[in-house]
Amino acid sequence: MMNQAQRMISPGRLLGLSFLWLAVLTPALANDKPAKSAPRFAPVVREIEGWKVHIEPVLLGEAVSGDGVSESDHRSLTMLANHLQRIQILIPSETLAKLQQVEIWIEEEHPSLGAMQYHPSRGWLLANGHDERLTKKVHLPRANQLLSKEQMLKHPAMILHELAHAYHDQFLSFDQPEIIAAFEEAKTDKRYENVLLYTGQTVRHYGLSNHKEYFAEGTEAYFYRNDFFPFVRAELKQHDPTLHNLLGRLWGERPRK
Repeated sequence: MMNQAQRMISPGRLLGLSFLWLAVLTPALANDKPAKSAPRFAPVVREIEGWKVHIEPVLLGEAVSGDGVSESDHRSLTMLANHLQRIQILIPSETLAKLQQVEIWIEEEHPSLGAMQYHPSRGWLLANGHDERLTKKVHLPRANQLLSKEQMLKHPAMILHELAHAYHDQFLSFDQPEIIAAFEEAKTDKRYENVLLYTGQTVRHYGLSNHKEYFAEGTEAYFYRNDFFPFVRAELKQHDPTLHNLLGRLWGERPRK
């Protein structure tokens, strides 16, 4: 279970890994409401590959208005579009329509947040002095991460990972019992305690952090490629058939003959 502060990154997860903020705040006293932070900028909203994206204006080129990505925009927006194009191809159409309801927020460089993340809790954002407009959005706080060779080698499905958190929260529920049961089974069987990392090291799988990361990490392997073993769908099917079969059903894939 997550505590009220920022979740610690597991030893096997390298710096810069996207992670989920799932803080649950103790109710504040009636006269002790958290102060709202002043917005640092008014984002420009564009539709990119079917998603509503809130963009810090400094990332935009000459044509501020309009949808899509232009040649004069920051290259991170082109890479974001590339990620979203792949997701369009990989995710079943009915589920994709739901996933495209999740909004994305991208900025040049957030003063304190570094890793890509999904923000489920308005209360946590306010209590920690962050913009409440980030609530229920996938947040890309440092645009250049999308252009990092290191990040691409580690996390080619980084946007899918964060969208998986949003799908879990908004369309399945973080209390979805089958996901929790599969996670508990995996912990009991110790099947993720010592797995291969993309670097060749043997580590504890990041998905053991909690059932939310277990779902998002499994989604990476199921649809594309993860940085922890099982890396791809065939390996996931052999290593954790319970999760493999559950992901297929929850993401709306038809059984293969």
